[in-house]
Amino acid sequence: PPPPPTRDIAPGLSAWLRRAAAASMRHRRAVIGGAGALAIAMALPIPWIHVDSNFQSFFREDDPIQIATNVINRHLAGSSAFYVAIDGSKNVVKNWDTLKRIRDLQRWLESRPGVEKTISFVDYVEAFDRGAQRVSGGDILIGPNGEIVTNAEPGERKTLWENPAQLAAALQLISSNPKAFSSVVTSDFARTNVLVRTSLTRSSDVTDLAKGIREYARRHFPPEIAVRPTGTLILLTQTTGSIVIGQIESLAFTAGTIFVIMSAMFLSLRVGLIAMIPNIFPIVFFLGLMGLTGADLNLATNMIASIALGIAVDDTIHIMSRLSSEVRATGDQEGALLETISSVGKPALFASVLLFFGFLALCASSFVPIQEFGYLSAATLVFAFFGEVALTPALLSTTRIITLWDVLYLKLGTDPHKTIGLFQNLRPWQAKIVALMGELRAFPGGRAIVREGEVGDSMYVIINGGAEVQVDSGGHRRVVRSLGRGDVFGEMGLIRQHERTADVVAVGDVEVMVMDERFLTRIERRYPRIAVKILKNVSRILSDRLQQETQRVGDVSHLERI
Repeated sequence: PPPPPTRDIAPGLSAWLRRAAAASMRHRRAVIGGAGALAIAMALPIPWIHVDSNFQSFFREDDPIQIATNVINRHLAGSSAFYVAIDGSKNVVKNWDTLKRIRDLQRWLESRPGVEKTISFVDYVEAFDRGAQRVSGGDILIGPNGEIVTNAEPGERKTLWENPAQLAAALQLISSNPKAFSSVVTSDFARTNVLVRTSLTRSSDVTDLAKGIREYARRHFPPEIAVRPTGTLILLTQTTGSIVIGQIESLAFTAGTIFVIMSAMFLSLRVGLIAMIPNIFPIVFFLGLMGLTGADLNLATNMIASIALGIAVDDTIHIMSRLSSEVRATGDQEGALLETISSVGKPALFASVLLFFGFLALCASSFVPIQEFGYLSAATLVFAFFGEVALTPALLSTTRIITLWDVLYLKLGTDPHKTIGLFQNLRPWQAKIVALMGELRAFPGGRAIVREGEVGDSMYVIINGGAEVQVDSGGHRRVVRSLGRGDVFGEMGLIRQHERTADVVAVGDVEVMVMDERFLTRIERRYPRIAVKILKNVSRILSDRLQQETQRVGDVSHLERI
């Protein structure tokens, strides 16, 4: 069956988008300058962004998890814990000096803000030391050689820190059952750990504490003993640096890949850059908004920039692809751009509105990262759509769009760089770019391409077909020259907007490429190396034409003298 007739959905919206695009193109300098100023303003708060993986902040103050955690921090020894691992050689933990250093580390840790309690092998040793000095029948002391001295006076009792010889008795009791102490020391006494209970939840605070531990160990422990903080809490806080690095690497890799693809697709680094500006714009806004609102850059908000970039690039590809097809159909890039925005802009707007409300619904969540993800994503999409509808037309109106598909499917015949003088010394794909940068026009047989007496500003190159140069001779049209593939005419119009001196009429179907001053400016700006070759070829063509004309005049003068 025949396809149903298409109808324009929301014609009022199409008209509004067309007017918006026209205004953007008409005031493109103001639009580009305003967008640049806004981007700079939103970039200023970016250094204020807090990179944090504070999992406790994921819950509201009235959430049961938050309430329970606060109770634990207030009445018990901290809701979070990590370890300080201490490694050395065999039996290093049995040394009095090592145990003394561990005890001093614990005292230093307990003086740090947020550290509530520490537990280590030293605490067990001290407990056994106290037990060894007290029995049910009275007080005892450990002698200088580790022997038991009974009936000692209570005032004579000392700690193992005052009498290192007492350590042997405590270690003897511990060594008798090593499995009971496997959680704090290995069987060969080469490794031990300190359990640190803390109320700290912000990854930045935990990172600072871990850094302080490493610095303390460097100053107070010998090199042969390794001291490092570890545990789940430490590993989670290390994701903070990975978030920043991952954000930078992800955006840089994604943006770089898209830039390369766009540049290759549209055969120009300039167009690739133009295509990326509206896509980077919402990301700058998103990062600035995070700095202004105080939202943390964490595992949830880390992915927003990539989402925004993906959505924005999708719209850009649709716009530029449609623009390319419209330009091929009409030859008028400005009109094609207006038609593109009025058509492609509608689905982009519909998708943006749906996604905006979809992300906005996440703000009703009780989970804080979901809330932040929702409002940041929704706000970013608004600016992404603004960049596509307002900024993209302003940028695209400054250059002509050519896609890779245009080059692949353009037919210039066999060896255009050899058979068309203007394309001499160009590669085939470069010749196609030149043809697409200009304007290809087709004329049926008998149609005048240029007319005598008209003031023209363009030069024509015959790509396919043939034409005749005709002049009026006593009321009759006389053919003075036949033109074929590769021939050039109207060059004086390109040089100085000269009045046409003859008619050029198509013989059969003819395809010509039109070159004007704007064409030369565009190709010089976007493809300077190709432009140099084209200008050189134009100069050669004009030189040959001048030489032919001089020779013809000379021949006529010679005949007149004869």
